[in-house]
Amino acid sequence: MKIQSKHALFLSAHADDAEFGCGGIIQKLIAAGTKVTSLVFSIAEEAADTTKYPRNIRKSECEDAAKVLGIEDLRILTFPVRTFPSRRQEILQAIVDIRKENEFDLVLTHWPNDIHQDHQIVAIESLRAFKGGEATVMSYEVPLDCLSFSPNVFVPLTEKEVDRKIEAIWCYQSEVARRSYFSKDMIRSALGYRGPFAQTVYAEAFELKILVANVESY
Repeated sequence: MKIQSKHALFLSAHADDAEFGCGGIIQKLIAAGTKVTSLVFSIAEEAADTTKYPRNIRKSECEDAAKVLGIEDLRILTFPVRTFPSRRQEILQAIVDIRKENEFDLVLTHWPNDIHQDHQIVAIESLRAFKGGEATVMSYEVPLDCLSFSPNVFVPLTEKEVDRKIEAIWCYQSEVARRSYFSKDMIRSALGYRGPFAQTVYAEAFELKILVANVESY
């Protein structure tokens, strides 16, 4: 199966989610000529360690990570972290608005059974927004929050793509010392675990939610 896209949308509840779940496929799509738009709902200002960093540190970190991956169309919203369940309609509207502005044929979003409430709401509302069959939709996994994730799509990554993915994640220096999963070895291990499913060393894994496909002859 080939993943082909003219314009792909990546949805992230928080800055750093897409880098963890999709940092490899983003590189591949951009290299293939796909226009990539990244919509981030929160920079988690409320959770910032203001004894060491400015309150909005993750905004600049997110911008730096986007540059590493080659993302030119980055949209950052300011929803307060851990409040998404009470803001479902606003989140849905934000997704609908960006859908109306563009013609996306591929959407990468959170997994609906993710145990983080913000991730879960973005997943559910993105499926609502794209249930009309405008685009293929896949869910990605993030560390610790996808306990029973059952992927059925595997995208092989090269060593260079893994290195760049880690470089993008490492832009979030305000998080590195506070989160155990901000470990280069752990990131490689996770990608290495998925690799054999794609007959390769490293791979990212996704769960297909909506497939819009054309049948073509060889």
